Amino acid sequence: MPYKRVKAQGTTFVFKYELDVPDILHIYARHKKEPDDAIYLFFEGPSYWNLKRGLYETIVGTEGLWWFWIDEEARIVMVVSCFDTYRK
Repeated sequence: MPYKRVKAQGTTFVFKYELDVPDILHIYARHKKEPDDAIYLFFEGPSYWNLKRGLYETIVGTEGLWWFWIDEEARIVMVVSCFDTYRK
C-alpha cells in the first residue's frame, strides 16, 4: 500500500511511504516526523500558498509542513513533507 490515511477533526491526511523502505513513511524516513506532527502543524499554524513550490506551507516555531488539497470539499489533504525549519 503506497499511502497511509489518518483522519483527524474531519480531515483525512494522506501520507506517502518511502520508496526505498516501503514500510516507513516518507516524513519519518527523511525527517523523523510522525503523522501527529503534521496534523498538529496543519491545525495550529497559519498556511500560505508557496508559489515557488506549488503547495501550501505551514510553519509553527521551528517546524514546517508542505501540503496540498487532494479534495478540498471532502477535506482530504496530501502531506508532502514535515520537517524542521532549521539546519544543524
